[in-house]
Amino acid sequence: MDDPIAISVRNVGKMYYLYDRPQDRLKQAFLWGRKKLYREFWALRDISFEVRRGEALGIIGRNGAGKSTLLQILSGTLPPTTGEVQINGQVTALLELGSGFNPEFTGRENVYLNGAILGFSQEEMDERFEEIAAFADIDDFIDQPVKLYSSGMSVRLAFAVHACLEPDILIIDEVLSVGDIFFRQKCHARMEKMRAGNTTIIFVTHSMGDVQKYCQNAILLEKGRAVFQGSSAEAVRRYFDLKTGPGPDLAQSPLSVDESSQLSSGLLRKPESTEISFWPDESAFIDFSSAASIGEGWARCTAIALCDEEGNPCSVFRQGQRAYFYYEFEALRDLLTPIGAVIITNSKNIIVHGKGSIRYLLKSFPCVKKGTCIRFRQSVVLNLRPEQYTFDVVLYMMRSEDYASIEFMSESEMVSKIIIINHINQAGAFSIIRAASKEVLMGHSGVCNLPGDCEMGLS
Repeated sequence: MDDPIAISVRNVGKMYYLYDRPQDRLKQAFLWGRKKLYREFWALRDISFEVRRGEALGIIGRNGAGKSTLLQILSGTLPPTTGEVQINGQVTALLELGSGFNPEFTGRENVYLNGAILGFSQEEMDERFEEIAAFADIDDFIDQPVKLYSSGMSVRLAFAVHACLEPDILIIDEVLSVGDIFFRQKCHARMEKMRAGNTTIIFVTHSMGDVQKYCQNAILLEKGRAVFQGSSAEAVRRYFDLKTGPGPDLAQSPLSVDESSQLSSGLLRKPESTEISFWPDESAFIDFSSAASIGEGWARCTAIALCDEEGNPCSVFRQGQRAYFYYEFEALRDLLTPIGAVIITNSKNIIVHGKGSIRYLLKSFPCVKKGTCIRFRQSVVLNLRPEQYTFDVVLYMMRSEDYASIEFMSESEMVSKIIIINHINQAGAFSIIRAASKEVLMGHSGVCNLPGDCEMGLS
């Protein structure tokens, strides 16, 4: 396979006929095109892209954007209405739980069945079976009918088959979230190995962290069209921009009747104490005019500074040193309960720290009037390995009644209540060098140096 292009998609579209009544479908067959009893629905339209061999491509978008339809077309289980798809290499696709399994067959029989479908001989599957069984780690259930499996066991075996057969192209829909954390870690490690081995990976997920970690590039779908193709980091930023919208009027936000009336009457006011303990001199603030901004229209960022303990601007820190982030946003309309956050990303584009004012259980402002400047001073102890990092600053908004109940919310529920007002991506950068103290100088694995102790003895 000398062709460096693994997948080529040209002007692909998928259209379905939608009927208002089931009987209209039958009637249409006898009308011979004289009258249309259906409406055309394009699940995909004008999709074109190429994926090089060994590349990992993420496909992201909101529910109903067309992600799964596109994967089915790429895997060959669904023909496109328009356009063409060229695949160079052997493809395996994991599109749903237990995909390709016969529920009446045992796990062992389904492993050999899948291998035969993919063109592997009995002898080749004999050589790979022990590796597949060990990876799936479902013990004696390998010889039980798949219909008795839990969803987690089904996805373990399905992923094990697809990963251990080492395909040229692996297509994965969002199924890995079903397994436990140990299996997910094993799957991610295997995907890293496959990518290093020149396997092309097409990855659909709602985990934006996984997209940025595994995928060099990504496609953002919205209503069946590709609204962005490019770097995974930029695709993720635009994905969140789509989720929050371009900044509708506050009157269109999901406010309660009481909140709307209080805003209009001015009954919601700021607490009396509005000053923070320290704000650096103007010379400390950085130029972030070239940084990408998401959600502009609700508020604009007016100042960002990164300082040391003395309030001096700093871009080089020692391990374990405390850094101070100062950032300010001007409200361009009335806002409810603002929340500030700092996000730190390493050179591999992995978020190593993200924390907002909501995590400190601060007594926030129930309302910020248009024209008000909101200031944040946030410190972080940099227990990170020596390298270069970038940081983002973000302004969120939440209903005051939700903010008052965050201690009782799950993580996912809390995130669902937050509206992104303005996210300044890669606002600045800094470096970490080794600390003078011996304890931190010894280093550590991973991105963080977590506090703790260790003893050693002989008996």
